[in-house]
Amino acid sequence: MGLSQEQLAEMVGLTSQHIFHTEVASTKISLPALVKIANALHTSVDKLLSDSIQDSKSHLMKDVQNVFADCDPDEIYVMLETAAAVKKSIRIRKLKRMD
Repeated sequence: MGLSQEQLAEMVGLTSQHIFHTEVASTKISLPALVKIANALHTSVDKLLSDSIQDSKSHLMKDVQNVFADCDPDEIYVMLETAAAVKKSIRIRKLKRMD
C-alpha cells in the first residue's frame, strides 16, 4: 500500500511510535486499534495476525486471484509459466541446501 508509519498512525489516531512498536511486537495493541489498522490497510485482522507464510496461505491465494482477475488469457499463460519456473527454481535451491 505504500504508507509510512506516520501516515498510518495519523489515519488511525495513534502515534507513529506506537505503530513502530506494534510492528516489531515490542508493545501490546488494543483490539479497537488493531481493527482501525486493518480497516485503514483494507485488510482483515486475521491477515494482520498471521505470523507465518503457512498460516497465511489462504490470504495469499486471495491475493493471487486479485492479481489474475483482470488478466487476459495471454497474460495468465505467461504468469503461470513464470510462476511454475520460479517454483521449480526454488525447490531445486532448497534441495541443494539440504545436501
